[in-house]
Amino acid sequence: MKIEIENAVQQILNSPFETEECDNVPKIGDKRLNSGNKGLKFEATVLCILIKNLDEILSKNNPAMVAKFRSIYFYLVVEIVHNLGGSVRKITENGFYIFFQGTTQYSLNNAVKSALKIKYMLTNEYSKVRKLLEVYEVLNFAIGIDDGEVLCVGINSKHTRQKELVWSGTPLNTSMTIAQQLQVPRHVGISALVHFNLKDNLKYTKSKDKSNNAKEEIWHENYLDLVVEKHKYYSTSFFWTVS
Repeated sequence: MKIEIENAVQQILNSPFETEECDNVPKIGDKRLNSGNKGLKFEATVLCILIKNLDEILSKNNPAMVAKFRSIYFYLVVEIVHNLGGSVRKITENGFYIFFQGTTQYSLNNAVKSALKIKYMLTNEYSKVRKLLEVYEVLNFAIGIDDGEVLCVGINSKHTRQKELVWSGTPLNTSMTIAQQLQVPRHVGISALVHFNLKDNLKYTKSKDKSNNAKEEIWHENYLDLVVEKHKYYSTSFFWTVS
């Protein structure tokens, strides 16, 4: 086994890496991803959703209740994003990565709208889901959004049927970093480029001054203090109603 593993590692390292551009979000079982040295590259708007108080939930609830929390959370997220064209592809211990194909204004706005709808379902006083869940635990969550190029690689072994897709790219890192910075009640954060491409209905609300038709920005400017330089991002406490 030792020699077999060493030979496989050497083969992957010494073989050229092939990249193919695609116009869809890859799925497990994609025949184009049979090799560790083959990747599919595509443009996407990426949502990173984090459960920030997972440790607290684990400590206060038994395994069955935690499983219920995760099932509810997963179901809610999938139903909302799927309806707007999003695909849940990567599930982590404390959250999800969701991909919206493309970096057009259409995909960017659908991604942001889905995040604001998730916020409504989990935090709004008129949401029955919130009322049901808060009896057990108030969920502290955050959603970061960025867009750009994503690379997908398939990982598998001949000894198991289990296959996995590995995702990489700046949008994944940036969306997670934004999510990690967010604090209640600003559960949703977006990169500067996403903010630039927002339509007015996702960028402004009516001014509190009823005497005119002025608009008020719903997003607050913030900065990510990264190693190389500071990056601007925007956060909001607003939501989008789910009917």
